[in-house]
Amino acid sequence: MPILVFLADKLITLLTLLILITSLLSWVQPDPRNPFVRALHAIVDPLLHPIRSILPTAGGMDFSPMVAMIILLALQRLLLGGLT
Repeated sequence: MPILVFLADKLITLLTLLILITSLLSWVQPDPRNPFVRALHAIVDPLLHPIRSILPTAGGMDFSPMVAMIILLALQRLLLGGLT
C-alpha cells in the first residue's frame, strides 16, 4: 500500500473518530472554554458546516455528523477499493 494511501486512510479514520467524539460530547454539554473541546471543534466544525448549511435540522436533531461519517467512510472504501 503506497504511503499516501496509508496516510489518507488513517486520516479518514481519525476524522471519523473525532466526529463521533464530538457527537457524544454534545450530549453532556462540556465547558466550551476547555482547550480539548475547543481543539476538537476547530477540527470538526469546518467539516460539518457545509453539510449543516445544506441539510435541514429535523426536530432539533443535527444529522450532519452522521452524513459526514457516511461520506468519509464511502471515501475510505473508494480509496482502499481502488488498490485491489
